[in-house]
Amino acid sequence: MSTTIPAPDNLAIVRGMFSQLIEAGRVDDDSVARYIAPDYRQRVDGHELDLAGFKRHLRAQREVVEKMEVYFLAVAQDHDCVLTHHRVRVTKKDGKTALFQVQAHITLRGGRITACDELTRQLAGPAADRDLGSRQ
Repeated sequence: MSTTIPAPDNLAIVRGMFSQLIEAGRVDDDSVARYIAPDYRQRVDGHELDLAGFKRHLRAQREVVEKMEVYFLAVAQDHDCVLTHHRVRVTKKDGKTALFQVQAHITLRGGRITACDELTRQLAGPAADRDLGSRQ
């Protein structure tokens, strides 16, 4: 009798990534490797990041950010892709807040995220925070 290996639940993986890396602020290598593939590529607002750049991005955010909350407005899943339309409310260590709207096309393979094509727009907060979606 052959057994079929179930396909990973890509939407659950993406939601887990947002929960652990963005909201919980885990930026250690093991936490990142759980969700992000070694050949990861991200395009965000005209900037391109590889895995090392993504890790720098997460760490740069955490230097100034106290808390980030992700609110999904819409999600869609089709085979190896997950599309999200979400908002991120940011509370910085200095007490200032910012709000961003994000649209992301996330590609997964083998249970990990391999690519993200993202557009981020600041809706509220200091203009100096406009680059929080791509800051390294």
